[in-house]
Amino acid sequence: MPDPEFPILGTEPLVVELANTLYGDEDFFRHAEWIDAWFALLVPGHGRMGHHAGRVRALRDGVRSLLSAAAGGGAPAPDAVELINAFAAAAPAYLRLSWPAGQAPAARWIDTTGGGTAALGRLATCCVELLAGPDAANLRRCEGPGCSLLFVKNHPRRRWCHPSCGHRDRQARYYRRHLTTGGT
Repeated sequence: MPDPEFPILGTEPLVVELANTLYGDEDFFRHAEWIDAWFALLVPGHGRMGHHAGRVRALRDGVRSLLSAAAGGGAPAPDAVELINAFAAAAPAYLRLSWPAGQAPAARWIDTTGGGTAALGRLATCCVELLAGPDAANLRRCEGPGCSLLFVKNHPRRRWCHPSCGHRDRQARYYRRHLTTGGT
């Protein structure tokens, strides 16, 4: 089975890319092999995640529910909040400082668990950080015709997840204008 063309924008936080694996009627996590392929592309180093398919889909659905609520200005489902918190709690991590001689100090997160638990916990933590941080107010759903992708608005005039959606939206408006006015 060939890998699908994932709806990866490449400019969004990882947790937004995760939520976008459910695009319209298409579930890009419906096959374990596709889950493995997505994680290999975007979260390398965590091994095969397809054998965690049920947990991966549950996390993705919870993340999508919360991000959609934030993008729409609505209240999230309490069970989605609990689900994300449960995933985040399952993979505790700590911040480790390194400061080699003659270099600037650096910090990186160290997971105290491994494999799928660490990967899913890290994604859940990213969701919490996004929703509790300054970018939460900038979560949007694409205004492109037929598009349901989420994105973080990083420019005041941005309305689409990708320039191709903006192009389709402008084309649709152009054709509506010209069809309703008889081409004048």
